[in-house]
Amino acid sequence: MIFSARRPKPARPAACGLALCVSVVSVVLPAAGAHALATAPPVGNGGFESPPTVGQAFHDTGSSIGAWSVTAGSVDLIGVGGPLRPAKGKQSLDLTGYRPGTIEQTIPTTAGRCYTVSFALAGNTFGPPIVKAGYARVTQGPVTVQKNFTFDITGKTPLNMGYVRERLHFCAEGPEATLSLVSTTNGAYGPAIDDVTVTPRPRSTELEVEVPSQDG
Repeated sequence: MIFSARRPKPARPAACGLALCVSVVSVVLPAAGAHALATAPPVGNGGFESPPTVGQAFHDTGSSIGAWSVTAGSVDLIGVGGPLRPAKGKQSLDLTGYRPGTIEQTIPTTAGRCYTVSFALAGNTFGPPIVKAGYARVTQGPVTVQKNFTFDITGKTPLNMGYVRERLHFCAEGPEATLSLVSTTNGAYGPAIDDVTVTPRPRSTELEVEVPSQDG
């Protein structure tokens, strides 16, 4: 009778085994979450969806557009019902407002990691010049990587902007970098940009990054 009363006790290891399985799952989940954070785009307001705008709104030096600061000239935020169709979402930005403008923001980086800056590019079709120009630049102390860009509006319309994808690669020197998008187009009709992202490059491609330079 004593032995039969104690016989159910071997079931305990199975319960322990279940506890171990739950423990393993709880360890794996944070690792997956950490990977998601590592690959998340560090750029803010890349789609220029903030502040919400109806029509269009000019922003001059010293103002901000979400996470972006206007550091030179003037830019034109194109909102719902505005003159130009965005590449994605509801809003976009003409980098030339009343005059050529510059926007920039500081983005978090990991030293030694390489990144790709990517954005949709078109041009304001309502006026000259035919070829819109500007550049994207990443600055880290004395190190600068720059990519010049141009866009020809021939055959394009406000409803058929013909956006193309521009990319700039850089490797991080420290915990942060300054991303600038600059118009060199005079007048009031400049490069139209949208959907700006900054994403880590796969480790296997990091050696392919361009050498820092002052032109595209």
